[in-house]
Amino acid sequence: MQGGKVNRNQQSHPLAHSLVHPLVFFPGSLGDLLCLLPALEAITEAENGASIEIVARTELLAVLRRLPFVQRAVSLEQGVFSRLFSPSASECEEISALFSPISRIFSWFGHANPEVRTNLNHIVPGRAQSFAFFTGQEDRHATAYYLRCVGVEELRSPSLHLGEEEHRWVDWYWKRHSRLLSPRLLAIHPGSGGKKKRWAPEGFIQVSRWWRKHKQGTVLILLGPAEEGEAESWSQVAETECALSLLQIAALLGRADAYLGNDSGISHLAGAVGARGAVLFGPTSPRQWRPLGGALSVLRNEPYRERMSSVAGISVTEIPVEEVQNALARV
Repeated sequence: MQGGKVNRNQQSHPLAHSLVHPLVFFPGSLGDLLCLLPALEAITEAENGASIEIVARTELLAVLRRLPFVQRAVSLEQGVFSRLFSPSASECEEISALFSPISRIFSWFGHANPEVRTNLNHIVPGRAQSFAFFTGQEDRHATAYYLRCVGVEELRSPSLHLGEEEHRWVDWYWKRHSRLLSPRLLAIHPGSGGKKKRWAPEGFIQVSRWWRKHKQGTVLILLGPAEEGEAESWSQVAETECALSLLQIAALLGRADAYLGNDSGISHLAGAVGARGAVLFGPTSPRQWRPLGGALSVLRNEPYRERMSSVAGISVTEIPVEEVQNALARV
């Protein structure tokens, strides 16, 4: 890295993957991680192509281990990492022993705590960089923020390439559900990590009926852990899946003809696998959080939000069903 920029002309060291690895600490959820992906790729470029070791949430490890530039993914929930908040530098030696020799540390974990920053620097003196986790504190997209942290100014879109195992699984799933899944499949994720970001259920229900009637297609509703208790009610609307892994959901999103969802991690996943469709925004800002990949239209009622900025949830008055149908009809 020269002058804070990634030097793409550096030659990769032939032993880079076996000698040292950059270490990343990241506490974010799925959507945050997908926004981070371009920054992770930029780190590998700056580190002579060395693959990354990363400490992240347990539920994200399977996705991280599919990335070609990730050498190892470790759960942040392991108790040993709480010792970074300890003033004792000796605690860090146990942490550093968990990893390969470390070239640099990039951390978005515990930035506000001086003990964490001191301990990270103790692991690799002079080569640890700590950044604030993005919560919307800057008027820029989350991906642009993370890229800027590692010295890259141009915006890049996240991209997630699935492996052979996921392709085999989705082929099996498609054959098993061939009676239910037509070539015109609309995948819907009606949930979100925060209920304040969710479109009204009746909106999704009306769109489902419209898709079946006017597109002669089928609908698959995908629920995450936050919506697990809603499976019975959504199954009255359309075929519903609530126990799939993130990689299985990604495989289905990549196969579907269209996608509809709220501002959520699953919508970012849809963008990362190249899905087409629409994403609905209410109280959150598309400028900061819209999915960058794929061909996903962003629907937001700007005049409404200027007047009613604090209203939680998205009603069918705020974003009418007809507007969503028109966006999907263009797919």
